[in-house]
Amino acid sequence: MKDKLLDAAEAVVVRDGIGNLTLDSVSVEAGLSKGGLLHHFPTKEKLVEAMVKRVADSWRQGVLEVYAVTPEGPGRMVRATLNHCLANAQRRTDQVRRSSSAVFAALAETQGCPGCPETSPIEPMRAVYRDLFKRVAEDGLPPGVGEAAIAAIDGLWLYWVLGLVPINDELVNRVRGAIEEMITNALSAQVGATLVVARTGRDKPSLRAGAGTSPTPTRSRRKRK
Repeated sequence: MKDKLLDAAEAVVVRDGIGNLTLDSVSVEAGLSKGGLLHHFPTKEKLVEAMVKRVADSWRQGVLEVYAVTPEGPGRMVRATLNHCLANAQRRTDQVRRSSSAVFAALAETQGCPGCPETSPIEPMRAVYRDLFKRVAEDGLPPGVGEAAIAAIDGLWLYWVLGLVPINDELVNRVRGAIEEMITNALSAQVGATLVVARTGRDKPSLRAGAGTSPTPTRSRRKRK
């Protein structure tokens, strides 16, 4: 029953907009009395939180399933996220798009409760991202590379959900190729830096090792500018 109610809530958001998501509209959409709805979700905030939690749980499960079959090595978490999110067009379904709108509904609710971020409906998704970024930080990639890859993946997802840019396989493959090349180059530079340290005995790799591995990235950024 809960899934049926959550499906109804998502349908209301997609068809009528977030502003029209009310307990009354959801009960009508689900064909259930308001009392029946309140039995499962006593407030709108609880309803939205459940919508977000379902999206967050589904996303976490999907990524971890791909992670389990991704070869070990540096960048494993980023490669798993890449494969889960940008593998093929079959993942970009209307159902996924509709569910994603729940996140924006939660954000709207959060704005209405600025003094209680720890209990906001968006918290389940924040928990997923805290775990994701912890894993990315321990992924064996040079600083910033994994975070940049996740930001690019999320950006493409945002384009698609909000309809900001037409998303097709050509664009997805182009972005995916760029991310994979960035990871490959970063790892090559990291290996190069290790070899330089081994040859020279220096405790810090020189700029010859590549910008992505420099322990003083500001110097590299200034050089590129």
